[in-house]
Amino acid sequence: MNMRSRRLSPHQRRVHQTATERGWSLLEMIVGLGLLAVVLAGGLSLQKRLADRQLGQQQADAVSNFTQLAVQYFLVHRLAMEAKMAGLVSDAPNPCLINVSLPSGVGQAAFDSVKHTCAIDASLLLALGLWPSGVPIDDGAQRLVAIFRQVYWAGQATGADEVLVLSAALQNGLVLGQGEVAFKGQDSSFLEQTQASLSLLGGAGGFVPPGHDFGSCQFNSVIKQVCGKAWAVTLSDFL
Repeated sequence: MNMRSRRLSPHQRRVHQTATERGWSLLEMIVGLGLLAVVLAGGLSLQKRLADRQLGQQQADAVSNFTQLAVQYFLVHRLAMEAKMAGLVSDAPNPCLINVSLPSGVGQAAFDSVKHTCAIDASLLLALGLWPSGVPIDDGAQRLVAIFRQVYWAGQATGADEVLVLSAALQNGLVLGQGEVAFKGQDSSFLEQTQASLSLLGGAGGFVPPGHDFGSCQFNSVIKQVCGKAWAVTLSDFL
């Protein structure tokens, strides 16, 4: 096969160069779009993380404020609450109530003389005028509940009490009293929210695992724990 070289004219060289440049420009644009897509994806991920952290901080503020009010209530009604936790019979009004309706003030009894617990929620504080005006008592999906518990040793009350504050699921506007709630969120979001909450709540802050064992915190068919930085309690001791 005979081959021969052919010299391009100046015009042909300009056309070829322009076509080559266009090809590279298109490739650069595609690469640029690819990088932009990566940057946008990262930005959306960061935005989601920031939203989760903000939600975690809001949850921590809500827990802190509710805990202060619940402890104040306990200090005023301690004798009556400890009587209910100990199973003593009394004609005094029951101080352990959740799901309190307005304006009747009627609620659901929430004490256990076997586990020595007494629970209250934000609806009780609202009914008693102790809840801040204009602040909703829940977010429509869950409500904070404080469970006080007498500390026993060798079958005898030690005189000490402890409190566990939980965010309880709502059903038809009422705190769910039976059954288990399935966690429907993502572990990544749960982790971001939890880290943000714990950073504000400090050593007193903890979490209920998202429906399964999470780190060193156990949540399975046998053991269900609430865990903090240096502590863990079993939910069945309170509920």
